[in-house]
Amino acid sequence: MLGKRIWKNGEINGDDYAEFKSVFGFDGGNLTLFITADTEYAVFLNGKFVYAGQYADFPWYKVRDEIDLTAFAKKGENELNIQVWYQGDENFCHYVASPYLAFSVVRDGKTLDKSDENTLSRSLPVFVSGLKKNITSQIGYSFKADFSRGEEEFTPSKVVGPSPETVKRPIKRLDVLPEKPAERIGNGIYDLGEETVGFPFLEFEAEEGKEITVSFGERLENGRVPRIIGDRDFSFSLVGNGKRVRFCNYLRKFGLRYFEVENAKILKIGLIPVVYPFKEKKLSFGSPLRDRIYSVAKKTLLLNAFEHYTDCPWREQGFYALDSRLQMLYGYSAFENAEYQRGALALMSEDRNATGLISIVVPSSSKLVIPSFSLFYIIAMEEYAANTGDNRLIEDYFGKIESVADVFFKRIENGLIPLFTDENSWNFYEWNEGLSNEGFFDKEPLKEKFDAVLNLNAAMAFRSLSKICERLNKTEKAKTYAETAEKLNGRVNEEFYDEKSGIYKATKGDGKFYELVNAYAVLSGAAKGGRAREICEKLADKRSGAVECTLSMLSFKYDALLKTDREKYAGYVLSDMDGKFGYMLSEGATSFWETIKGGADFDGAGSLCHGWSALPAYYYPLLLGK
Repeated sequence: MLGKRIWKNGEINGDDYAEFKSVFGFDGGNLTLFITADTEYAVFLNGKFVYAGQYADFPWYKVRDEIDLTAFAKKGENELNIQVWYQGDENFCHYVASPYLAFSVVRDGKTLDKSDENTLSRSLPVFVSGLKKNITSQIGYSFKADFSRGEEEFTPSKVVGPSPETVKRPIKRLDVLPEKPAERIGNGIYDLGEETVGFPFLEFEAEEGKEITVSFGERLENGRVPRIIGDRDFSFSLVGNGKRVRFCNYLRKFGLRYFEVENAKILKIGLIPVVYPFKEKKLSFGSPLRDRIYSVAKKTLLLNAFEHYTDCPWREQGFYALDSRLQMLYGYSAFENAEYQRGALALMSEDRNATGLISIVVPSSSKLVIPSFSLFYIIAMEEYAANTGDNRLIEDYFGKIESVADVFFKRIENGLIPLFTDENSWNFYEWNEGLSNEGFFDKEPLKEKFDAVLNLNAAMAFRSLSKICERLNKTEKAKTYAETAEKLNGRVNEEFYDEKSGIYKATKGDGKFYELVNAYAVLSGAAKGGRAREICEKLADKRSGAVECTLSMLSFKYDALLKTDREKYAGYVLSDMDGKFGYMLSEGATSFWETIKGGADFDGAGSLCHGWSALPAYYYPLLLGK
């Protein structure tokens, strides 16, 4: 179906841009483009933009798009142009493989054109290849477009491999919306009015050879867009040619609200928004504040749905197992269908980290893992089946689910799972002192061999795996995993429950009252009956002196309270959400923040749009009967 894998001539390097051109005849009918590339592509037919955005994938799980070209075609000769950006180096959004493009153009089942050695190619004009200037280590490279340079001639492409084996994109393609210009609000400052995700575009004039810097961000600081934050550089650059230039980079999606531009006459600047075509549920809760919070929560989910879930569109764009599990859960309430969750879980299931766990983000070549996040992969798989009634996914990937669980099962020592001590395992739980284990990056040795958090989290995951086995009629395995969960709970009760204070400690040496640890104790079943009720009294007591759950883990606190006594705590959960999320709105939020500290957190790098903070999209419908 697809043609051969091809690339432009010359040395292969990371951060490389290529353009491919092919001409074919057309005399009517239905015209379809089949295409896959590494890393991103943008398609133009007869000079008109068609679509952009390769589905993030792995070399062994290559995804193709099937794009209807009929509306862009004309009878006679048609010119197909395809731009490709090859990332080529490790970050949190890309699995490093070799660059290529493969395509075919098909009319009613007959191939009219396909990629091969006759396809013409060259370095993509304007774009500077090999720049390798990071925005962040997670997102990877920025870009530079130089309009003062000449263009290379097209030459025949080189074949770099046979036709790839592919699967059809498992979800819908993103909708590309009309351009959204930003409004000039100050000297060089432009405002989109709200957090937006899309392709950056500009119309500008600058002297020939003059380089201009375009900074972008989610907030202003002293009237400027914060560009340099630590080792991060939120900017891209353009070089003028003395003329008016219209430019759009269809190979990069950015999340932002503000632009700042230096040294140029800006005629227009903004984003061409992209959005996943979810079918949204339209709900009202009889309260203007709650309706607004619910709407912004759904928008926060939408802004973090690219080809897969992202944690935050501005700073990272990473597909984490914990973050996405929360986004999936909230999405079951906010949207009508679940094909997006299914596609995301299938992609995550294709990960092949050498540890047997799920990589810190997917897809990527990173060796790093967060062990607790792999447990949420198991939980998310069970929740997908429970929410959709579809057992095919858990059946298709049961081997993967069980192999992840087996990593923890085989580590059990004296009834508990020890912390992971290898150089690639970060024992992170949430952004609280005592639970983030940031000393990992400074290679600080762990102070304890065991903790309560990992074991309670594992007990929750083994219960989920037991339910998966029940769904698949694996009765004996279901029993084994349920017993494993109960045994872990028993050992946690023996080692980490403090009778005097009535709380679960994170470790034997840390007696602080962590809301997350104790919420896990309730949810895992370690704390039952009167003990669970006592813990929930403390969780709901603002005078308890607890180390509170951050927005990332607040749902576990809410779930523990509602599991123990829904009637008693529903009002507390609603009031708490009204307060926290209403506060963000009062501070001008157009999407919900990574933490309640907003942009000031993480030394000024806190995101103002984070998928895990869309809780109201789930809890308002749950508790208000919608």
